[in-house]
Amino acid sequence: MTTINKSTTDVLAAITAQNLFHRSPSQATAVTAAGVSESTMPSSSAEQKEKKPRKEVPEKKFEEQNITRFEGKNGKFSYRVQIRKRVDGKQHSLTKTFKHLPNAKKWRNHQLRDIELNGFPIQIVTETTISDVIDDRLKRGKTLGRSALQVLTFIKADEFGKTKVSTLTQQQLYDYADLLSAGERMPQTVAGYMTHLARTLSWAKDRGALFPIEVVSLAMRTLWEDEVLARSEERDRRPDLCELNKILTAISENPRQKIPADILAVFAIYSARRLSEICRLRWDDLRVNSGTILVRDMKHPRQKKGNNVWCTLPSEALEIILAMPRTSEFIFPYNPRSVGTAYRRHRDKVGVVDLRFHDFRHEAISRLFEMGKSASFVRKISGHKNGGCLYRYEHVEEEGDKYANWHWHQLILEKCKALH
Repeated sequence: MTTINKSTTDVLAAITAQNLFHRSPSQATAVTAAGVSESTMPSSSAEQKEKKPRKEVPEKKFEEQNITRFEGKNGKFSYRVQIRKRVDGKQHSLTKTFKHLPNAKKWRNHQLRDIELNGFPIQIVTETTISDVIDDRLKRGKTLGRSALQVLTFIKADEFGKTKVSTLTQQQLYDYADLLSAGERMPQTVAGYMTHLARTLSWAKDRGALFPIEVVSLAMRTLWEDEVLARSEERDRRPDLCELNKILTAISENPRQKIPADILAVFAIYSARRLSEICRLRWDDLRVNSGTILVRDMKHPRQKKGNNVWCTLPSEALEIILAMPRTSEFIFPYNPRSVGTAYRRHRDKVGVVDLRFHDFRHEAISRLFEMGKSASFVRKISGHKNGGCLYRYEHVEEEGDKYANWHWHQLILEKCKALH
């Protein structure tokens, strides 16, 4: 084993002492028995990393105007936009929560621009209900048809009528349409209910009612798109002569039947008039020389009253009118509802299925086309404003007059004369 002699040890000690003399006290380190400083001993890189103090980076604070960030239990963030403003001494706010920050910013920016242009949107909550609006409509508005009156009266008495119009939402209207459908109403029927309601709300808005009218148009659009509502299907039911013979015979042979529903049915087949129109025909509106008559308040999709149209009377229809007794200002002085009831009762009695009185109008127009008449000629009889409505009648498969020499024409003329 190699030994270090005393002289060598003294030299090392002197060198060490000299180094310590030149270093600051804080830098002084202990000397080992071998005369070597611990600071001069090499250390591993891992040990150097452990001794290096860790630098903590502070989390950047979330700062976005009118937006607050929230962390959910799943660690995901949500963003709530809240815009506050004091108006007339009262604090108002707009609030909405988003899952994504870009959407929150977009909504915030849109609202701020809108406020700058139009002022802060203040929701005015009033006590006015849908029933109140309907009441006002019935009192101040123009006279409604029977169907519209029935629908609005139903809605007014319904629980939905208690809904405040100022807080009405698109979802409430959608849910009400669903509720009507659940009552076994057809989509066409529900469409009638919702259309009359929407028109009434629009009427009220035009006269100062405070409520969000835009939710009505949005609800109606989605209801049509989702097929909760549907338009009435076009009927193509036509009677054959055997069915007509059964019904007319049952009416004419019933001694207890006071209203001559058979006369009105045959007149409808020849004239192409609706039942309600037939019962409104007046003697003063008849022009025998020209073979025309003024049909008052003819049905129209938008103009319910005052749509008076001069129509041509086919010769058979004019003959029936001239055979009727003049006992009233009306040519056929009967209640159309009573006539319809009498017709349906006898139709069902003889077992004819799904033949409505209104189908006689379709039958009359089809007959004219089968006889080779042009659309312009038919329009003068039917009262249609344009030929487009007659398009479905033009492609008839039969030719000729199905009612040529029809014995019921003569029988009805004799019955008319017997009423004198």
